[in-house]
Formats: sequence, C-alpha cells, structure tokens
Amino acid sequence: MDNKFVTSLPAQAAARCIIETARQQGLLDYPVAVSNELAEAEKTLIVKMFQQMDEHIKRNGEELTPDEISSLFTFVFAKAAEAVTNMFNHKEQQFDLAGMFDGRIPIYADDSITAEFKNSKFPFLCAQNYLDFTGVQAGHLAGTDPLLLLFEALKWCFRLSCHYAVTVVENHRHLS
Repeated sequence: MDNKFVTSLPAQAAARCIIETARQQGLLDYPVAVSNELAEAEKTLIVKMFQQMDEHIKRNGEELTPDEISSLFTFVFAKAAEAVTNMFNHKEQQFDLAGMFDGRIPIYADDSITAEFKNSKFPFLCAQNYLDFTGVQAGHLAGTDPLLLLFEALKWCFRLSCHYAVTVVENHRHLS
C-alpha cells in the first residue's frame, strides 16, 4: 500500500484560522490539555464524520451551505464536551452523529461543561472565521480539496474544544 502525503499550506492556514480564534477567545492563555484518549476519540470521530460526509455528498452534492458548515463546528464542539466527559467517567467513546448538518445536536456531557459550553461563542466564531478565510482566500485555495481544509479546521476545533472542556472540569474541581 502506497500512501502519498503532501504538504498543504492551505490546510495549515485553515488550522491556524481556528487556533487564532481560540487565542482571541482566551483559550490559549494556558498550556493546551492533551491526552492519548482524546487523540483516539478525535480519530474515531473524524473517521465517522468522513463516512457521514460521503453519504451527505451523495445525497446533496459536494457544496455545503454556510449553515451546514456552522453546524459542523457546533457539532465537533459538542462532541468534544462528550469526549471529555467520557474520559473523566472512564466510558467508551461512542459518537452519535445526529445533528451533524442541521444544528440539532444532542449533547451528553457533564453539567458543568454543558453550562459553560452553552454560553460559549467559540464554535460560531470558528465557523465564521473559517468561512471568512475561505472566502477571502478563494483565489489561493483553487485546486485545494475543500474537504481537506474543512476537516483540518474541524480537527483543530475539536482539539481546542477538548482543551476548553478539560479546563472547565479542572476549574470546577478546584471550586468544589
């Protein structure tokens, strides 16, 4: 099996767009929380999302609406809350894909994370900044796989949302 890897400056720029959004929201004011379990959860989620995306494209065509893109960012934000909750509760990571494209996303997470996440503008700002990035950079992005860009941004949204959820849990523990 021959895997062909390429470097993608546009994908790197899409990731930076999300990282900068997190920085502006104060999420990078302290070291980013990471764990092997959350990395595995990310892999599981992204693979399932790619499969769901393939089905969505077959039914609706390749063009995603801004509302669908916004829903995807909110979706990974909610799934990060679930992943962190499952990690702390030592539960298996299973991701329900309901709401991925329509914004009606059920969330099964710790109450403290859910309360904090409901007040956060992070997923909305990620989507807005990503859409602005792809609009402004459209000429430079010609020929780039749009799903590669989108999923790179979604991965970073998930990672930084997990970091946010971990800090919520840690802060809640210190207050208890």
